[in-house]
Amino acid sequence: MASTKYTVAEESINEIIKIFHKYSRRNKDRDALEKEEFGGLLKNEAPAFSKFMEKNNISPDALFKKANLDKNESLEFHEFMLVISMIAIEMHDEYHKVHGPEGPNGPEGPGHHSHDHTHHHQH
Repeated sequence: MASTKYTVAEESINEIIKIFHKYSRRNKDRDALEKEEFGGLLKNEAPAFSKFMEKNNISPDALFKKANLDKNESLEFHEFMLVISMIAIEMHDEYHKVHGPEGPNGPEGPGHHSHDHTHHHQH
């Protein structure tokens, strides 16, 4: 079987899937995260986001409840992706705190260069 060459973005998605499965299959043979599995995943795989949650008084249980759209006892992959989007948004905000609004090559970044492109965000 020929191997598939994935882009960096596709490999990143594959890593998210692998991490989801690493935790979702601990207690039961299900493709979903129970609260305990979800808490362990956050603590071990997203420590910076866990600190952000703690600083902002957001408990893993509250985040689980918010992402659990069907209100059952577990997060299926599509619900878990809501959490991933929250983590990505926080990481994006932190990136701009470090690198400025234009990123590392913008006026505030170390590799400054001038161009007519602006990077606007509405938050």
